[in-house]
Amino acid sequence: MASKRRKSAAIALAFVGIAGLSLASASQLNLTGGTLQAGQITADCQTSGAIGVSYTSAWDATNKYYAVSAVSFSNVDAACNGKNLEVKLLKADGSVLATYTGTAKTGTATSVPFSPVQKVSDVASLAAIING
Repeated sequence: MASKRRKSAAIALAFVGIAGLSLASASQLNLTGGTLQAGQITADCQTSGAIGVSYTSAWDATNKYYAVSAVSFSNVDAACNGKNLEVKLLKADGSVLATYTGTAKTGTATSVPFSPVQKVSDVASLAAIING
């Protein structure tokens, strides 16, 4: 079963690079497991609808660009609580800029930090998987 999920994640990561995404501070994107958008979330435990996604970005005065420092998820079903979470920020060509691994949490705003921060103009899409 884990192999099937990994294959699903790999397929999602391969196709997610096709979609473009313009980021603004706390821009909103609702993702579901069925339709490829500017990102993809694969979560067998999510049955109640779309998981909301927002990006936190701010001006990085040191590097002189806007940077994505976190991704927040909302409307995550209780069945996903405590499961493995992997989030990847992707470039337009599908290559990975940054990866976060941790634990999924339910609630209205679970924040996933990215360190180092990523240049907003480099982030084209997002891919995430909740499993376990």
